[in-house]
Amino acid sequence: MNRALVAALLSAFVFPGAGHLYLRRPRRAGLFVVPALLAAAVYVGDITTQASRMVDQILAGTLAPDPAAIAARLHAQDGGSPLLTVAGVVLVACWIGSIVDAFVVARQGAPRKEQDNRAPRRD
Repeated sequence: MNRALVAALLSAFVFPGAGHLYLRRPRRAGLFVVPALLAAAVYVGDITTQASRMVDQILAGTLAPDPAAIAARLHAQDGGSPLLTVAGVVLVACWIGSIVDAFVVARQGAPRKEQDNRAPRRD
């Protein structure tokens, strides 16, 4: 498998920037890893807050410890804060951008096949 494809697949299936680390481009990887980690932290923080509220409601007796009741409460909540929307956009942009950029960077750094297969010139 060529390096460009491996780098793109690492960025696609592991985490944004993983392909750049494979290509030994840590600074460029940081451009994708840092914002993606921050966006993921926003999501984890929101999930933790929601879970904590629901546990408090269950312990207080205002929410039945029934999976259907919990699911109904989750669906009844609003779409979340605008920060979650921004975090989602940042995460998707980092992920897609990382895949494309890793592929392009690897292709630019790879020698051309035509040049590799030619015999050296004797001029």
